[in-house]
Amino acid sequence: MQKRNHSKMLRLSIPVKVLLAAGFGYVAILFATTWATLVYSLDTQDLWLGIKIEHWFLIGEIFFVVLVATITSYFLLDRPLNKLTEIMNKAGEGDFLIRAPNNRSDEIGMLADNFNKMLARVTDLSANKIQTDHDLIIVQEELKYKKSLEEKTKLIERANHTLENLVKDLSLLYEIGQSINQTIDLEQLYQVIGDVLKRNLRLKNFSLMVWNDKHQVLTVKTVFGFEKDSKVKQMTFQAGEGIAGEVLKTGKTIYVGDVKKETRLVERGLELLGSILSVPLTYKGETLGVINFGRDKTYSFTNHDVKMLTLVANQVALAMANARLYTQTRELSVTDELTGVFNRRHFAQVLQLEWKRAVRFKRELSLLMIDVDYFKRYNDTYGHLKGDEALKEIGKILIANLREVDTVARFGGEEFIVLLPDTDKRGAQAVAEKLRHLVQEKIEAITISVGVATYPDDVTEMDDLIDHADIALYNAKDKGRNRVLTYTGGKPPESLNPPSEEKQDSNIKPRLVH
Repeated sequence: MQKRNHSKMLRLSIPVKVLLAAGFGYVAILFATTWATLVYSLDTQDLWLGIKIEHWFLIGEIFFVVLVATITSYFLLDRPLNKLTEIMNKAGEGDFLIRAPNNRSDEIGMLADNFNKMLARVTDLSANKIQTDHDLIIVQEELKYKKSLEEKTKLIERANHTLENLVKDLSLLYEIGQSINQTIDLEQLYQVIGDVLKRNLRLKNFSLMVWNDKHQVLTVKTVFGFEKDSKVKQMTFQAGEGIAGEVLKTGKTIYVGDVKKETRLVERGLELLGSILSVPLTYKGETLGVINFGRDKTYSFTNHDVKMLTLVANQVALAMANARLYTQTRELSVTDELTGVFNRRHFAQVLQLEWKRAVRFKRELSLLMIDVDYFKRYNDTYGHLKGDEALKEIGKILIANLREVDTVARFGGEEFIVLLPDTDKRGAQAVAEKLRHLVQEKIEAITISVGVATYPDDVTEMDDLIDHADIALYNAKDKGRNRVLTYTGGKPPESLNPPSEEKQDSNIKPRLVH
């Protein structure tokens, strides 16, 4: 028992294994490129076949990580699933003695184990049926066992019915699992779940609700069968509110046989009839949301229906957890962990795309370089945790007050950088002033300085856009900070360092750091 508990503690899900393999692959190729650079004294800015060497390294790193992830996914997911599918097909053809190999402790192992248990049950039922047929022959030969014959006949019918239901349920679960587990995009998954359940289950209506941890509400992601589906999709529920809220809060299934007699139900103008089954979507002890099944007749869910739909809910929860992990992994690769804005690498990719678009269509493109004033002094005074909170709040202010087409990223330390497509210098200056005022108003003891550069007014090359915005930022800090300045010409200092706090009053102008 102790060994089994340890194996459960150490079990890693397939997405985590793939992520770890990709991570190790990335570290390995990163080490290899660094080693090659050092050993062969390569200058990563040199060109090879018209492309910088550092870009070749980046392409190689991406290719290697994708290759490792693909190979790992094949051995951990695709090949085992194909094997399991082959065994299921044989079982579907009547070979109930076959068993799926189960030497794994991840999701595939769990599926194989449950499949083997189901086949064991089917095998037992088949054995019972054979024994019952044998008894029936004996009863038919001996008229004195007529009563026993009738009982055995009924038993055969029940066994056949149970067997048919088990095979049907197994096929249904397999089809649902296959359909929803092939989708890893979270928003697309919600729609796929609705379509699959609508097609396979006898339901009057259905709704899938997901817990929004940020806003602390249940939000409806997909529905069907209501008089006004669009109205239902706009609803939100607090934890503990109504049937769904109580299921979320307690993590327990609630079955309402007659909705007209249920006082906890929140109708909100909807005409609800029949019965409702509300099941929590739970994965590894965490309730991700609630799934609601409705039928138009009262008390229309049997115990078998409840068990079956609970298994469906478990499949949905597993698919949601996998898709959510994929989404989180994808977001972490392009966002700054502390502030929630994009990271510098992603910003560089966006800048290249927007620059090409601006040049091609002769559009204006502005860039803001933002630096937090006296941030070292702020950290020394209030502590680094308070400093981190200030950076997070600045990130929120920037995101909330920019357009969807704008891009904001953390450039490093206390620096942020903003890209404003289709924005001239005057418009960029107005945006920068707005952001400066908001930061000063909303965060105590924090101000920012902003440098602005615009294509084509200030630059003709993409790299100069950042450099010239940096020069404008240097001038803003040199003139006293907490201000916005646009690029007006000039060359950058030898090393861009803003006047330090200790030397601010000195006549000697130090080199700049933002």
